[in-house]
Amino acid sequence: MQLIFLNASPRGKNSNTDIMMGHFLKGFLENEENSLETFYLVKYRKNLEELAREVLKSEALIIGFPLYADSVPGSLKEFLEVFARFKEEETKPAVGYFSQCGFPETHHLRFVERYLEKMTGKLNCTYLGSIMKGGGEGQHIQPAPFMEKTFYLLHKSGKDFGTTGTLNFDILQKLARPETLSHDQIKGIIPYVNEKLWDKWLEENGALDKSFDAPYK
Repeated sequence: MQLIFLNASPRGKNSNTDIMMGHFLKGFLENEENSLETFYLVKYRKNLEELAREVLKSEALIIGFPLYADSVPGSLKEFLEVFARFKEEETKPAVGYFSQCGFPETHHLRFVERYLEKMTGKLNCTYLGSIMKGGGEGQHIQPAPFMEKTFYLLHKSGKDFGTTGTLNFDILQKLARPETLSHDQIKGIIPYVNEKLWDKWLEENGALDKSFDAPYK
């Protein structure tokens, strides 16, 4: 199978999207008959039509991105609108997606998932499905063993996709856990995230003592 992976994260190669999908793509390439090209949308902001023409050459396209305000990043929305100009082309790739967010609950991604399926229909492309995973930012603050299962499932999903050409629904369901968290679970997570993520960033920028400032009050 000939696959193009389009990383649509504004962070490009430094993104959580790139780290996580790296495991999927590694599994995909374990089938020696498969080939892969990776494009970074951030490099094509002024050449979206050129990128769209490159994408048209592939059998399959997977677009990876972080959740932005419960939707896709603006740059990805712009690309999809340009890509839609080619919807009458005879040969087009089947399209799937990978989306991750900082929220631990994958439920936050289900609304953009509906949009992606609908948009793929408007592109006149076959919809492969969507890989959805919460807690993407957590890989920077959690001990490495905590991410091993996620990386294993992404690798397994990629290997299965590289063999069958479809996304395994059972694997996607396992990846999506936890879909939601209880009130008590959220209460336990918030202090940890505040300390290991937000407070750490504030301290690195010399602003920890200003974290409760209210300049507009």
